[in-house]
Amino acid sequence: MIKTRTIILSLALAALATTASAQVFTGEHKYDGEHKNELSGYFMGGNNVVVQGYGGLAASYKYHLTDRWTVGGDAQAQLGKQLYSVDAKGGYRLPFKFLDFYFDATLLYNRYERWKANEKIANLSVTVESPYLYLRVGESYIRWSIRDFGYTEPLTLTFGFGAQMRPRWNSWNVGIFFRNYDDFYFENWNINWGLNFYGRINSTMNFFGEFNIRPAGSMSQLASKYETSGKLGIKYVW
Repeated sequence: MIKTRTIILSLALAALATTASAQVFTGEHKYDGEHKNELSGYFMGGNNVVVQGYGGLAASYKYHLTDRWTVGGDAQAQLGKQLYSVDAKGGYRLPFKFLDFYFDATLLYNRYERWKANEKIANLSVTVESPYLYLRVGESYIRWSIRDFGYTEPLTLTFGFGAQMRPRWNSWNVGIFFRNYDDFYFENWNINWGLNFYGRINSTMNFFGEFNIRPAGSMSQLASKYETSGKLGIKYVW
C-alpha cells in the first residue's frame, strides 16, 4: 500500500511539474510565440555498399501561419549517390494537456540520377509528442519509375519513436530514435536507428546533428543500402 501511494504521489508531482513548465515548452515543431520563420541547413555524409562514401547539403524552411498551422518545404542534393530531392509540407498542431498532436501531410519527389529513376511519395502522419518522448504513425503512397517501367507500392505504414535525456525546452539535448523514414524517404518495414542531439547557440540559433544506421531495403533505398551516415547543421529562426 505504501509503495502504491508513493508511485501515485510521484506521478502527481511529475504531472504538476510538467504543467508548470508548459509555458516554456517549445516542442519539436511548436511555434514559440515570437519567431514565425524557421530556416535550417545541414551537411551530410556517409558510406554504403553501393556508392561507398558520399556527401551533400540539405535545406529546410517552415512558416508558422498561426500557433497551430504550418507550411514549408525542403530540398537536398547528395553527391556520390546523385540523389536530388524536393518536398512540400503542411501541418496542424493539436495541444492536449502536456501533449502535442501534429497532423502532417508531405509530398516528396526523389530523383536517383545514376539509375534514371524517379520516386514520388505522398505521406499522411500524426505525431504524439511529450517533453521526453515522441511516437509517429502514418501511411505513405509510393510510386517509382525507371524509364518506361513503373510500380506503385501498397500503402506503407510510417512509424517512428524517439526519446531524449532532457525535456524539449532544455538548452541542449541528446536522444535516440528508431523509425522507417528520414527527411527525404519513407520506407516499408526497414528500420533505421541512431543518436541525435542539439544545442542552443543564442535565442535565435541552434546547432543540431544526427548519427544514423540504415539497413538494406527496397526501391526507395536504391542508392542507400547498408548505410551509416551523419548530419551536422544550424537552425535559425526570426
